[in-house]
Amino acid sequence: MKKSVFILVMLLISGVSFANDAYQSAMKKAIDKLFNSQTIQEYMDVANQFERISTMEKKEWLPLYYASFSYIMISFKETDNAKKDQYLDQAQKYLDQAMSIQPNESELFMLQGFLYPSRINIDPINRGMTYMGKMNVALEKALELNPDNPRVYYLRATMTANMPEAYGGGAAKALPLYQKAAEKFELFKPKSEIHPNWGKDINANDLQKIQK
Repeated sequence: MKKSVFILVMLLISGVSFANDAYQSAMKKAIDKLFNSQTIQEYMDVANQFERISTMEKKEWLPLYYASFSYIMISFKETDNAKKDQYLDQAQKYLDQAMSIQPNESELFMLQGFLYPSRINIDPINRGMTYMGKMNVALEKALELNPDNPRVYYLRATMTANMPEAYGGGAAKALPLYQKAAEKFELFKPKSEIHPNWGKDINANDLQKIQK
């Protein structure tokens, strides 16, 4: 009897391990594809991959995070403002689902802060004040949850660099934020191979440009 119970336990453990390995493998492949995507269609394809993974792994927030990220990237590629908003609506949908799973995750609030400037770019005059305030709230929450999240510092640096000097922006104000982000990126260690780990190279390139 004891032997039978032992065998059953081992089978259950091996089954869980296999399922976890399959999830990790699928995520790694999709993440690699995401960060090598260039076109709207490529981003759309990988967003669909993450959505399929999320339907199989309903307790995991990471597939929804990357699906949302994919649609934000699509919005940068799209030239039609009406379509941009539709893509960002989809990004928000996935982000909301991820937050319902993991409501206290710094990376999700950072991604929310990343989504709002995309809304602003569609109509800066009419949307600037509203979404800038929302972005700052989201980033403050991201830092509260993880003061060492380098992507928050990078996003703040980018927004500052692109803001008119009259409103507290410009290269001089952005430089220390880029430098702070670089320090945080050097120390940052993701929780796993599939957790967010992007931004270091982009920050380094932007820092180099702003120092010239």
